Amino acid sequence: MTEPANVSQQTPLAQALQLTRDMLIACHAQDWERLTALEAEREPLVLRQHPRDAATHAQLDELLACDRELQELVRRARDTVAGQWQKETDRSKAILAYAQK
Repeated sequence: MTEPANVSQQTPLAQALQLTRDMLIACHAQDWERLTALEAEREPLVLRQHPRDAATHAQLDELLACDRELQELVRRARDTVAGQWQKETDRSKAILAYAQK
């Protein structure tokens, strides 16, 4: 059994892909600070020049699929928070209207 490659020995794209997987874990845990920190660390790795080969293409496909999942998870979380905020706003308005009667 071989040991996993040291991160420093991985290609920048492989490092970016691992960071993307970590971003998904953070997103599922709703750890938004970690998610944004990982994204900032990942960005320069993704923006680099990458070889034009089958392995790179496969890694980019996986990275893009993970990004689509991240976008959907963040959208759902945002919509949930917006709904909760609206309910609290409506509740506060109802309490204020009741108190003024």
